[in-house]
Amino acid sequence: MSQKFKLLKGEILFDDDKIIIKDDAKKQKWMTAFLILLPSIYAIRIFVKSYQTGDQFDFWYGLILGSLGIIFLPMVLLKSVRSEIPMKEVELMKVKQRFGNKFLVIKLKYNRLRKVDDMENADALEQYIKTNFHIK
Repeated sequence: MSQKFKLLKGEILFDDDKIIIKDDAKKQKWMTAFLILLPSIYAIRIFVKSYQTGDQFDFWYGLILGSLGIIFLPMVLLKSVRSEIPMKEVELMKVKQRFGNKFLVIKLKYNRLRKVDDMENADALEQYIKTNFHIK
């Protein structure tokens, strides 16, 4: 028994023993990582430069922005972008809403997350998950 749900740019296919997701999550992950890494490198450069100039603003600006980059970059890189997920690895599936956007969160083993954005019919997907899967 397989069921297909449309995304704005792709689709999700629930097969008997796996979930197949076709979206542009891999591209989004690397774009986000790049957009975090670039200012972080700049901030670390400013932080190191503040020791030569003695400027307190550069010191704190570089320290805070560089620290935020170091904290958020691993969070972005640890998100899963796998397009094929076996059902035995799924611990939790839930449709969530944040800022008016509904998305599917699939929690995998080993604390990995797979997030699927831009759902067209999130209510039908939520109902399908509740009726067909005995996952939390």
